[in-house]
Amino acid sequence: MRTRSRIMIVTAVIMVFIMLAGLKSSGIRDGSDLTINAAGVSGNAAVAGDIIETISKDETVYALLNEDGSVRSIYVVNHVKVPRDGLYVDFGDYEKIESLTEDIRPQVEGDRILWDLKASYGDFFYQGKLRGGELPWTFRIQYYLDGNRIEAGDLAGRSGRVEMELLAIPDESAQPYFRERFAMQIQVPVNLNRMTIVSAEGATQVIAGQTNTLTYTVLPGASASFRIVVDAHGFEMDSINIGISAVDFGNTLSAGIFGQGIEDLSQGLEDWVKGAESFRNGLVELSNGTGKLSSGLHELSSGSTELSKGLEGLAQGMRQLDASLESLSGGSGSIRDGLSEMALSGESILAGYQQLAQGIQADLPGEAEKAQLRMLAQYAAAPDSPYAQAGRLAQSLLDQIAGMEQLYQNLTALNAGLSQYTEGVSKLSEEYKGLDQGVSTLSQASRQLQQGVSGLEEGARQLSGGLSALVTGMDRMNENVKSLPGHAQELLDGGLAIKQGIDTALSGLTGRNGKEEKVLSFASPDKGVAHSVQFVLRTPAVKVPEKEKDSTPETAAKKSFWEKLIALFS
Repeated sequence: MRTRSRIMIVTAVIMVFIMLAGLKSSGIRDGSDLTINAAGVSGNAAVAGDIIETISKDETVYALLNEDGSVRSIYVVNHVKVPRDGLYVDFGDYEKIESLTEDIRPQVEGDRILWDLKASYGDFFYQGKLRGGELPWTFRIQYYLDGNRIEAGDLAGRSGRVEMELLAIPDESAQPYFRERFAMQIQVPVNLNRMTIVSAEGATQVIAGQTNTLTYTVLPGASASFRIVVDAHGFEMDSINIGISAVDFGNTLSAGIFGQGIEDLSQGLEDWVKGAESFRNGLVELSNGTGKLSSGLHELSSGSTELSKGLEGLAQGMRQLDASLESLSGGSGSIRDGLSEMALSGESILAGYQQLAQGIQADLPGEAEKAQLRMLAQYAAAPDSPYAQAGRLAQSLLDQIAGMEQLYQNLTALNAGLSQYTEGVSKLSEEYKGLDQGVSTLSQASRQLQQGVSGLEEGARQLSGGLSALVTGMDRMNENVKSLPGHAQELLDGGLAIKQGIDTALSGLTGRNGKEEKVLSFASPDKGVAHSVQFVLRTPAVKVPEKEKDSTPETAAKKSFWEKLIALFS
């Protein structure tokens, strides 16, 4: 059963890697031709001048690891397509070389391996055990039972809480090609009859029958540490298998939706850079606009300060005007009352003078009486006349009558003027009442205007204060906006750098740089020519030792190709 199980495992691993990598090519690439002096290959003489082709091959590196992850031995199985009969040369520092498909032997000269191959072979395989025991990665495997460190061999058949720590680290001294291009898949088989998984963080689990395979993936250039915890009941575990192969980013990223995604990503970054450039230009215009706005606000603030001062003076003047109009309104009222009294007094005086004129007129003699008095007055000039005294009296009366007539005439003229004056004063008094009403209304309007101006003054003061604060804020904003184009330029520069970096990275991953990367041979990095290289690593199984059985020696028989491969893991 052990042999059958081993055959099935090794066969499956080999087939997977041959299908993924070894069969990618339907033929070989022609290597550089060289002429060497060779003597006898498998009994056939190679004479000087024979054309020897460099083998172009697929390499599968098989490494047997110890229980702790250290390297026990490394074999390289080389797969060669033979298109024609001839001599083929390969390179590698092997301590042992064996053909896996044909019963032929090579001629080895240092690291040069010469094969005489026939086209009839078709696919030719040979293996070589490397002299060195180093891989491009370092592995460390440690086991713990119930918290105590234990060797894997001592763990077989034990029960309890088992912890396994697995560490994979790229070897910095190895070829960068393998460290940076190869991804790793680690498969840990868990026997469900003997173990219950407690923790397996980061693992992909696939159950087949009674085995739960925990699979971990390690990307190129990365280190990885995994921890598995199980409860064991008579611990046993099959071999840990590690497959390592190159990651073909170019085909993966260029194919289908990924290729379109790459194009969209590059175009999107280009559009983003253009948008960032427009954004920067817009910020420059915004900075210029905020600068002009700030200057305008400074002028507006200065004007509002002057307006506030002017309105303050206007309010002061309006208060004085209001006080003056208040006094004017009071004086106008006095004038109005005085005119009314004057109109009434004038009417009374006019009436008295008219009564006096009428009394004088009533007391004046008529024309007949004045004629008699004039006749009698003639005797006043004759002193000897007995009527002289009467004449003088008559003349005195005439003089008095003339004075009274003159007084009457004067009174009549005075009354006429006084009547006009009285009418004028009355009319002026009536008209002044309207003026007085206007003065009073003006005073009230002035008071309202003064209140409005006071409100306007307060509003102007608040406007000035608000504009002052706005100017301060605008100045800060202007300073900040001035720095925005510079930051936008930094953003634009960063976007350009990102685009260039992504374009460069994608070019490298997808092969858009026009250069096809050379596949490096693990067996001979400097001389070997390889189509593909892959690694298959395996640790020993942790098993309870079987009881030794009596066995009868078997007759040695020729091993097949698969039996020789299986022997690598024995």
